Amino acid sequence: MSTPTDRLDPELHARVFEEQIVPKSLLSQKGSHEHPKAIILGGQPGAGKGGLARSAELELRDDIVKIDPDALREYHLTL
Repeated sequence: MSTPTDRLDPELHARVFEEQIVPKSLLSQKGSHEHPKAIILGGQPGAGKGGLARSAELELRDDIVKIDPDALREYHLTL
């Protein structure tokens, strides 16, 4: 669990987001939608989130922006 001291400085947070996370997200290659959809998955390890995510990617024809908290941890200096 994070503590208040685990918070990144707001300037560093913004810089890491803009310079490292956004370019890898491929947001610039995604189109906008009048009625966007969000699919939020949660569950214990081994519950099947990965399979559901892959099914959603196929159903939405890979027109997605995936936000994976586990993948974002590498950008936080204290986690």
